[in-house]
Amino acid sequence: MSAEMQQTEREQITIIQPSVRWTLGLVEAFRRHELLSLFVTRQISARYRQMFLGVLWALVEPLGQLLLLTVVFGYLLKVNTGGYPYPVFAFAGMAAWLLFSRATLAVAGSLQENMGLISKVYFPRLILPLAAVSRELFDAMLMIVLLLVLAMAYGFPPTPRLLVLPVILMCSAMLALAVGLWMATLIVKFRDVRPILSLALQAGMYVTPVVYSADLVPERFRFAYELNPMFWAVEFSRWALFGKDIVMSPALGWSAAVSLLLLLGGLITFSLFERMSVDVQ
Repeated sequence: MSAEMQQTEREQITIIQPSVRWTLGLVEAFRRHELLSLFVTRQISARYRQMFLGVLWALVEPLGQLLLLTVVFGYLLKVNTGGYPYPVFAFAGMAAWLLFSRATLAVAGSLQENMGLISKVYFPRLILPLAAVSRELFDAMLMIVLLLVLAMAYGFPPTPRLLVLPVILMCSAMLALAVGLWMATLIVKFRDVRPILSLALQAGMYVTPVVYSADLVPERFRFAYELNPMFWAVEFSRWALFGKDIVMSPALGWSAAVSLLLLLGGLITFSLFERMSVDVQ
């Protein structure tokens, strides 16, 4: 092979590299929003394609959980809800919590589940967790519609406070993204992290006022209890839906700060780790 042909081959080599690292992949991911939309559509379609009820499963599953919780906590244990009907009280907390729980697991598994694709072609890896969160937001919006219907059936008509619900869902989704990004980097290396995370999320529902009222928590534990960001998501959901009183405390500011630090740290960790993810599959 002549020196001229070798020079020509070298000139045709294209090297694809991530964009500037200080953006943590966010700019690059949103520049390829068409690819992100494709991933979201594909994941929603794949989830319900071979199900008899299709997208209705997004409503049937939480309704089944609500029925179980209502029987156990509402009628057998008779949990005090401050006079609010238990189905509406519980579902208002479930909507935000289920979004957080499901989205956290989806983001955490996004790298491992798509390792075959990651190892074949380059694209902004952050698209995978963003698509996972978006898919769960789709299901959450359907749950919110069902929640509004249930609330009206129990005598709680819509009010302007409901405008807060989309903000609550977005905050819950961002928190799930923050936690999930940390876990995604670990699951690629250690597969047993995922079941541990699942157990932790199940336990987390019972240290968040989803199935009971936060008024049951002793005062001496309240500040530590309110540091949980999902505490505020659940409480604001109930305020938006049926006007349940909510008391602001300094823990809200600390909780928001911790959430932002978790998200920033998750983005940094994910950005640093994504180049090594294929090597440890």
